[in-house]
Amino acid sequence: MLRQKTPEGAEERLRVITVFLVNRRRSTKAPYKDVAYAFQTRIELECADGFYPRSDLSTYQSDDFELRLGDLHYRDVREYAVGRNTSAGWQERRDATNDPLPVTRVWTDFLPQQEVERVVPARSDGVEFGMEALARAAVSGAEAVSAALDSLPELYAEWRRGQEGMMTGLAPRRLKTGQALLENVDTAGSRIRDGIDLLKRDTVAREAFGLMNTAMAMANRRREAVIQKKLPGDVDPPTWRPFQLAFVLLNLVGVTDRNSGEREIVDLLFFPTGGGKSVSWTCRLCDCAEAAPRIWRAGCGHQRHHALHVTPAHAAGLVCALEFLRTHDDNGRKTLGEWPMEIGLWVGGAASPNNPAAKFFRQGRRDDLAEAVPEQT
Repeated sequence: MLRQKTPEGAEERLRVITVFLVNRRRSTKAPYKDVAYAFQTRIELECADGFYPRSDLSTYQSDDFELRLGDLHYRDVREYAVGRNTSAGWQERRDATNDPLPVTRVWTDFLPQQEVERVVPARSDGVEFGMEALARAAVSGAEAVSAALDSLPELYAEWRRGQEGMMTGLAPRRLKTGQALLENVDTAGSRIRDGIDLLKRDTVAREAFGLMNTAMAMANRRREAVIQKKLPGDVDPPTWRPFQLAFVLLNLVGVTDRNSGEREIVDLLFFPTGGGKSVSWTCRLCDCAEAAPRIWRAGCGHQRHHALHVTPAHAAGLVCALEFLRTHDDNGRKTLGEWPMEIGLWVGGAASPNNPAAKFFRQGRRDDLAEAVPEQT
């Protein structure tokens, strides 16, 4: 009999049963050794009254915040069986009223499967997510930017209040973790608001933001036109997902102000594949980081580490769009300079720019770059 306390302080008394499969076959000599092995066997147990769910509390008392974060997120997940040198599986069922039914069957499973739900972005009224519309707003001026974006921090704060309401009844340590998350939400909300304020008061940042949206829209239309087999002008106007636009905005101050304390922050986007995180922070923010220094005539070196399958599809398209904006008329060269937009793969120290190259980039000495890093493609 196993006794364990729940995070809420109650005591559970569990009967734990361990089942082993013992292979008593006699070993044989080559070449027939395999016939004596028991490979990926399956053990299955049934109980008409149902198996009792066990909560994994191994991370609840941890001092590691990431482990406690996982404990909070998966607090409703229960285990009905645990494998030894294998995984375990079971079937959860519900009745007509959606109440859970007892789990009456568990088994060992060498190849478990789990459905990962796709993250679908919510659309919010009062905020402009269209890339081309945001580019036009940036050209129009501070009032247009304000009308397009000022509601975003308010909607984010409204979502935060909903999350705070979900903390009722949490166990003490989970409540503490939740409060830390809400503090992070407040910080992100302030950074988003600061980014919008920067766009309204800083003409250079606003111009770079407009160029970034224009380049993103051009690249997106070209990519979708190939996928949908249409002309670029016939596809739907490209739009940001809410978190993508918010992520760009909360990083604007750090991108434009070299003395900003936000440059010490490492932001992580983490959720299932297909949500749009890859091209949001690596490709899209790059446009603004590339455009703003060129407008200031300061030059720009931008280093990114990214999955190779994304680089040709997204980064190259963005670079081509920026280069088109730079060269298609005299105003483009006046704004973005004479140096062409470039993309390449670094083969330096540890597959990243080596020290001489980094020094030349910081000093803006592009002419000496070829000698510093001769191996680049």
